[in-house]
Amino acid sequence: MRILFIWIAIVLALPAYGSQRCFDDRFCLSTEPDGSRATLLVENVSGLPVVLSLYAPQLVGKPHVTVDLRASEQRLLGSVRNVRRFWQDMRVRWTPGTLAAVHNDDIRYAPPLQPVSHYPVIQGFNGNYSHQGASRYTIDFDAPEGTPVLAARGGIVIDTKADGQLGGPSKSLAKHANYVAILHDDGTTGEYYHLRFDGVAVSRGDTVKTGQLIGYTGNTGFSSQPHLHFGVYIAKPHGRYDSVPVSFNTELSMP
Repeated sequence: MRILFIWIAIVLALPAYGSQRCFDDRFCLSTEPDGSRATLLVENVSGLPVVLSLYAPQLVGKPHVTVDLRASEQRLLGSVRNVRRFWQDMRVRWTPGTLAAVHNDDIRYAPPLQPVSHYPVIQGFNGNYSHQGASRYTIDFDAPEGTPVLAARGGIVIDTKADGQLGGPSKSLAKHANYVAILHDDGTTGEYYHLRFDGVAVSRGDTVKTGQLIGYTGNTGFSSQPHLHFGVYIAKPHGRYDSVPVSFNTELSMP
């Protein structure tokens, strides 16, 4: 189950004019006085692409705005009235990645667990247990905890989580899943879930090659048994996402 790229930020502080708020070391929002209103700006501070949707009743002329930040840049989001209330009411959802990327279907992925014959697929595309909807084109590989996970395709590490310690067959545990997400050169992201506690071997911003060690399997998050969940995703507005079908450079092992 994919939980990585749906972030919701609730701002409880009440900053005044000229204030700034940063999120997850990715982007910073700021307001600058402009007569009776304020100009709302966003700056990408990580250098990694992110799709941001912001909601606030104080936005002038629109209830929300989405921006595709692809580099270290500052962008205008619009104008706001009643800045103090804006900081109280605003909400943001963001997904690391590139908006509406187009997957390169010529790519053949390397299986992330090797040798392939040791790690059979226990749930594939359109799996009844959890591979439906936006995650319909994802794959679960059976693997004991601690199995090395290799990058199925090279790219830049765009996000990681390694501090989750809980796991089990309940969606309420999804937030505890540890993972690695890698940005590909076509703007899609390869995502590897349910890694063990402290089981991430790379850091955000690292460049990795196909076959490189990126972590170790586990049983964290919404997981009924130790395994690796792998999928390739496209970022969409409003914290949404969609998986895409992929092909491998060798036949996968089936149970």
